[in-house]
Amino acid sequence: MEPLSREFLAGCREESGRLLRGENMTRIETFVDAAFAFAFTMLVISIDEIPRSPQELLALSRDIPAFVISATIIGSVWLSHATWSRTFGLQDRLTVYLSLALVMLMLIFVYPIKLVIQASVLYLSDGRLGVELPDMTWEGVSNLFVFVGVGLIALSLLIIALYQNALRHRRQLSLNEFELYFCRRICLAWLVVLITGSVSIALSLALAEEALVWAAYVYFTLFLTVPAAERYYSCYDPRRRSSLAGDGETSRGIAGSDDPDPDSLS
Repeated sequence: MEPLSREFLAGCREESGRLLRGENMTRIETFVDAAFAFAFTMLVISIDEIPRSPQELLALSRDIPAFVISATIIGSVWLSHATWSRTFGLQDRLTVYLSLALVMLMLIFVYPIKLVIQASVLYLSDGRLGVELPDMTWEGVSNLFVFVGVGLIALSLLIIALYQNALRHRRQLSLNEFELYFCRRICLAWLVVLITGSVSIALSLALAEEALVWAAYVYFTLFLTVPAAERYYSCYDPRRRSSLAGDGETSRGIAGSDDPDPDSLS
C-alpha cells in the first residue's frame, strides 16, 4: 500500500480526534452496509404471516423486546465496521476477505442470536413477553448457547483483525497518537466480548440443567464490563495525558508567580 499524500490527508475531515480517510463510501463498505440491512430485514420478517387483527398485532408486539436487543447486537457490529471504514478507508486484499467473512458470519448467526434472545426474554419475563418457541431439550438449549458463543467469538476476532490491519498500515495511513489509542481501545472492547462468549460456552457445557440459564445471564455483564474496560484504558488517551501535562505546567507557572521578585528584595 502506498502512503497517503499530505494533500489527501489535509483534505480529510476530522471527527473526535480521528481523520476520516474513508468518508467517501467504498464498494466494500456499500456491500457490507447492504448485507447488514438485509440482516435487519431478516429480523423483522421472521413471522409466519402479517397480522390481520388487533389481537394478532398485540400478540406479535410481545416480541418487540427480543427484536430490539437482537438489532442492538447486530447494530454494534455494523457500527464498529462503519467507524473503522470511515476512519481508515482501507481496500487491501485482507480487508476484502475480512469484510466478506464478517458478512457471511452475520447472515449465518442472525437467527440463532434472535432465538437465544427470544428464549431469554421469555424466561426472564415468565412468559409475559416474547413469543412461544418450539419445545427444546436441555441438550438443545446447551448446544444453542455453544453455537451462538462460537459466533460471537468469531465476530469479535474479525472486528479485532480489521483494527489490527489498520495498525499494520499505521505508517501508510499516517495514524496519529489518538488513532493508535483508538484502535487498541476498540480491540480491548471486543476482546471483552470474546472472553464473555467463551465464558458462556464453558458454562453451557459445565452447568447442570437447572443452572443453564447462567450461560445467557453472563451476556448481561457486557453492559458493565465493556464500559469498565474502556474507562480503564482511557488513562492511555494521549489527549488526556497532554491535558494533564498542560494543567501541570499551568499550576507550576501560577506557583512560580507567587515567588517574590529577586530585584524587589535588593
